[in-house]
Parts: sequence; structure tokens; C-alpha cells
Amino acid sequence: MHLMFCTCPENDRSQIVAMAGQEADSDDILVLGIGNPLMGDDGVGIRVVEMLTSQEIPPNVVVKEAGLPGWGLPSWFEGMSTVFLVDAVQMGQTPGSWRRLETDELQIIMENNALSLHQNDLACGLALSQAMNLLPDNLLVYGIEPANMSPGDNLSPEVEASLPELIKNIILDLEKIKA
Repeated sequence: MHLMFCTCPENDRSQIVAMAGQEADSDDILVLGIGNPLMGDDGVGIRVVEMLTSQEIPPNVVVKEAGLPGWGLPSWFEGMSTVFLVDAVQMGQTPGSWRRLETDELQIIMENNALSLHQNDLACGLALSQAMNLLPDNLLVYGIEPANMSPGDNLSPEVEASLPELIKNIILDLEKIKA
């Protein structure tokens, strides 16, 4: 079970920003890592955004850690037209496999009870964002199937091995949107 708390962009001390000194605006693309890095593979979203900051990414891409945003998720979306979320998602797949999910696929997955490991936190944050009319026009979720959710700060070998391909695909998607 996760604690539900808000990590808001304006007061998040752990945020990683690829565009130093600039605030995000509606022309920017936000890549948001979700998860708890102290719970094994649950920290994969945080690990991905850490790795993305060392890559060459298109201009106007803002990369940040959100931790476990819960009801605070709408504050991350406000004013953004494109957001990529990266999170551990139980999909019944092989550990380390990942999927790129668009908004319409998220509805299907939520209806079939295959939610983020943050249980109702992420789902409720998305529902609240939708109710507040704050869902970005372009919302993509990169879900990675976890293998290990035990306390610890290491990712499982299966998840760790999938990260180079996942990051490559995220960067390709970022380049397509900015083209």
C-alpha cells in the first residue's frame, strides 16, 4: 500500500529538469517519472527519467520525477499539451516487458483492473485530471511490467535489461512529436 501525498512541481526538491532554469509551458513536452525508488521495480519511472537526463533529447522537453503524485497529478498537467508518464504497471506480461499506452488504451486497461502499482493513487489522479479538464491533449504512458516489489533500491535484472530499449523508444517518440 502506498501513502497518498502530493508532490507538486513548484515545491518538489527532487525534481530533475532537463531544461535548467526554465519553467515548462504549453509548448514543452513533460516526461514524468512515477514511482517509489525504495521499493524495487516500483522505482523504474524515476530511474528512466534519471537516465533520460544524460541523453540527447529534443529542445523543450522537460524531464521530472514525480514520486507518488496521487491526487497532486493534475498540478503536473496544468498548462501542458503533451505529457509522457513512465511507471511500473502490472499488465500480466513478462517482467521487464513494456508497453506504450495512449489515452484510449488507458481507459480499457483501467476498466480491466490492470492498474499502475500505485493502485488508486495514479488512477484517481488521472480521473481527477480528467474531471478538472486538465488531461493533456497528448498523454502517453510507458508501463513497465515489474518483477520485484520488495523493499530495496535496486531494479530487478529483467527490468534493468529493458531500459535501454525503452529509453530509445521514448526519445524516438519525443523526436516525432517535436518534428
